[in-house]
Amino acid sequence: MPQSENLSLYLSNPRVSINEKLHKICRAVKSDVSACDRVSIWLFNDDFSEMTSLMCIDETGNKSAGEKLFSKDFGDYFDHIVNQEILIASDARNNDIAKCFNVGYFDVYNIYSLLDVTFTKDNDTPLGIICCERTGNKTEWTMQEIEIVKRISTKASLFISNSY
Repeated sequence: MPQSENLSLYLSNPRVSINEKLHKICRAVKSDVSACDRVSIWLFNDDFSEMTSLMCIDETGNKSAGEKLFSKDFGDYFDHIVNQEILIASDARNNDIAKCFNVGYFDVYNIYSLLDVTFTKDNDTPLGIICCERTGNKTEWTMQEIEIVKRISTKASLFISNSY
């Protein structure tokens, strides 16, 4: 059974910590999207000038949080993801929107493919993103994988909008 199946129930449990819920979202994405080996959840600030990593699980299973990305450094990406709600970049290093990350992010984390989906507050305002990344080589994201991340993003949006 896909990990995302029972995600809503898990996220609504008041006895589970916010950190454990973020970890569960990341694990569900990694488990259900086989091409994704690095996943993170990012939160925008109020004016969309920066986003902060709430949780990242890398390809070795290590967790981290707190990294910041700024629109002044990655303007094309921020403009796109806030307005288009999804970025599918199977060849991220040559993608017109994603290539702004080539130096200082993709090179640091060995990322070649990117699949980002926004989650919203009140089904309207972008709140942040779930970011799937492929390291080491490129992958072609399938429609099924894209739909899985969209469903997980929808499930995560209520919990995250109520927590931040």
